[in-house]
Amino acid sequence: MAKPSKSLNVSLTPELSEFIAVRVASGRYQSASEVVRAGLWLLERDEADWLDRDATSPKRDSAPAVGASHG
Repeated sequence: MAKPSKSLNVSLTPELSEFIAVRVASGRYQSASEVVRAGLWLLERDEADWLDRDATSPKRDSAPAVGASHG
């Protein structure tokens, strides 16, 4: 069962508003809400990927390397 939608008003730049309008006019999306949901889904996925990479990347030691020059 789908979760009920919550209405939310946002302010967009004219460029973002046009971006959404073009996507809807193309027929790829049925509404501005679909475009925004698709964008938020991509943002959520991108942030999850970033967190996964950060969690698995080797951590650097904050101490200077032995023999490092200071000057």
